[in-house]
Formats: sequence, C-alpha cells, structure tokens
Amino acid sequence: MIVNMYVDHLMSPSPTSAEEVWNATREHSKLFSDAAARIGLTPAEYKEFRGNLLDGKAVYVKLPRRVDAMSGDRRGSVYAVKNAVMTTSTMGWRVALADGNVVYVPQVCGNISLLKHAAIAQVPHRVKHVAYQKPRYVKADALSPETPVVMVPEAPDTPATTAQVLPAPLAAHAVSPFLFFIPAAVGGLVYGITHTPPQTTPPCSQGSNASFACSR
Repeated sequence: MIVNMYVDHLMSPSPTSAEEVWNATREHSKLFSDAAARIGLTPAEYKEFRGNLLDGKAVYVKLPRRVDAMSGDRRGSVYAVKNAVMTTSTMGWRVALADGNVVYVPQVCGNISLLKHAAIAQVPHRVKHVAYQKPRYVKADALSPETPVVMVPEAPDTPATTAQVLPAPLAAHAVSPFLFFIPAAVGGLVYGITHTPPQTTPPCSQGSNASFACSR
C-alpha cells in the first residue's frame, strides 16, 4: 500500500524555513512530541533536534529516498511508517544529532523522519591487545518490509460526463416504421454506459488507493 504523506501532513501550509518548523513544534507541541516518540526519538534527542533548529544547524538538502521511520497525522491520530521509501526526490531539512542519528523534515509536509546510524565504537587507549573492528552501518528495521510513500495532492474528483446522442434527421418520405425503434434502443444503451456504478475508495483509516484517494 502507498501512503500519501501530503494528506497526512504535520504542517500546512508547507514551511519555508527551519525557523517555521521550530515554531510549529512550539505551537503544536503535543503533536510533534508524539510524532517524535513514534519515530523513535528519545526526549533528549527531540530536545536537541529543536535546539539545532533554533540555532541554525538545520541544512536544506535533498532528502534520502529511504528513512527508518516517518511520522504522519491522520485526522488527529499520529502514527509512524517504518522503513519508508520516498518514490520521488524530496527537498527538506537535515538535522544531525550528536549520537549519529539524523532527523529529516520534508518541506512539502513537515513530517519529521528519522535515519539511524550505528554509534562508532571507541577502543580504550590503556588496554593492550584489543582487536579493533571497523565500525559498520547497521540498517535499522532491516527485516521490516519497505513502505512506499508519496507527497502529492489528492487527485481531484472528476465529474462523469453524460453523452448525448441525437437521432439523425429522417427523410420526409419513405420512412420505415422500424426506424422509430432506433432512438429508444440507443438511449437505453447510453443509459447503461453512463450509469455504471462508480468505483469505491477505501476508508482513510486504511490509507490511500493507487490514485491517492480515500473516503472520509
């Protein structure tokens, strides 16, 4: 299932600066603190993230396609998409934390996201004969399936158009009685075509369909 983060955004309208992101975390403190907890940030990490936003340490970059967790808000219910993969390139802010974790904020929706990195092992200087192992990146949620996410507006509902079939003009002479049945037959065919039951969309609690639509 594709999750549409444009619909489940944390910020609307889209922020234009890191200062606006910080201000949103102040005005909607519960929403963002819940989102931070959902994606796996500790209270200390979330405090550091907000401080870095305020201190000008957020860098505007092209976001990585995959993050370990991305927050969303569906009608007041905060959730997190694990192992989220953005289907298109997205710009936003990168906020590095002291422990190696990185918080990303997509500009289009403001949904804070987390990319985890393994902590670098430290070898004690006073201990001899300690085998040093090169630190390696540990991919969080390696076993969880990838969830594609998009950040595009909902497809607008296009009203169905009803075809109009006009009978051809008949000649003034030599008209067969059979021809009077043709308009009625054609009209019945058009009615059957134009009154086909519309396709249903899933409820928003189950995400969006392939056209990024859901029923509320």
